[in-house]
Amino acid sequence: MNIALRPLLASVAVAFFLSGCASTPGTDAAKATPQYGVLVQNGKLTEEGELRRDLGLEHSTAGRHAAAYAQWLPLAEQGHSASQFNLGLMLRDGLGVPADAAKSLEWTRKAAAANYPDAYLALGVRHANGTGVTKDPAEALRLWRQGAALGDANSAFYAGQALFFGLDVPRDGPGGLKLLLLAAQADTPSVRAQSILGMIYLTGEDGVARDYAKARQWLSLAAAGEESQAQHHLGVMYQFGRGGPADVRKAVAWYERAARQGNPASLNNLATFYKNGKVLPKDVKKAREYFERAHEGGNLDGTVNLGDMLFLGRGAEAERDKAVALYKQAAEAAHPPGQCRYARALRHGEGVAASAADAALWAGKAKAAKQACDTRLPLATFLK
Repeated sequence: MNIALRPLLASVAVAFFLSGCASTPGTDAAKATPQYGVLVQNGKLTEEGELRRDLGLEHSTAGRHAAAYAQWLPLAEQGHSASQFNLGLMLRDGLGVPADAAKSLEWTRKAAAANYPDAYLALGVRHANGTGVTKDPAEALRLWRQGAALGDANSAFYAGQALFFGLDVPRDGPGGLKLLLLAAQADTPSVRAQSILGMIYLTGEDGVARDYAKARQWLSLAAAGEESQAQHHLGVMYQFGRGGPADVRKAVAWYERAARQGNPASLNNLATFYKNGKVLPKDVKKAREYFERAHEGGNLDGTVNLGDMLFLGRGAEAERDKAVALYKQAAEAAHPPGQCRYARALRHGEGVAASAADAALWAGKAKAAKQACDTRLPLATFLK
């Protein structure tokens, strides 16, 4: 329980950045705006168009969003898809202009119609989450597939994970794996796709044979790209010798790298090392600090481990009532060791009013999850 291997959970949430890249308008015909003249001609920005694009990017980078909007608006009106996409983002987030969901959607759709890949990605996320449009996972998948067909690694990643894990769409393991590989091997690869592939091969996920060599390959690539989940799981592989000889020092190095990004599972594992003093010098205060951070990050092993520190008074005075509150929190989140600890505390009245009936209830839940849970031994004796 102390050392945890946690699956990577990739939610449908993505940040988009304003683009200064050249793009293809919806038509090759030159369009002129009376006030500005021809800025886009034969699918390319004119010299004046390039100047406006670059000046807009300069304004945007400096936080002068209204000025950036003013530069990009005529480009968008003449069919420049990157500018259309940028206006969609600015109207979505209220950057330099009042937020306007309808106009944001209109510009993003125009960018997609001009085959701007990021627009397909953004529209897919909107449909997946039901943001400003009817929630429609099938439409989201269709849009991401279109973006993937245009070579967008992020669209391929979202389509791939939706299909592989069956996220609100019919599951297609082989099809999802193919798209994840496409995303991971792109010229500008998706490190999240690399990380998920590493986890798939590490655990032998849903019809894919476990392959530690491939797991280490993909996790190493994602870890080098500062993906903290990959760094954590690479640490797990080194710690337990999966795919090669065990090397605890390398494991610690990867945990530390992930922990610097706030990875809760790595914080929990490092805290365990500091608490035990077998791999790292014993440091009870640091262990408690790291367990607290792991708990705050949502790691339930960290929640229970912090409870143990509080119950026993390790690193500070004992606070059994707070410890039991942590066990209860973990128990209610369906964490079997937390359920068993809470059951012990309830049976023996340690930090909480004794209740044999409630103790039996929580012990039964732990056992149903195949967690050994004999509550006859008091928690104070069990932990020591």
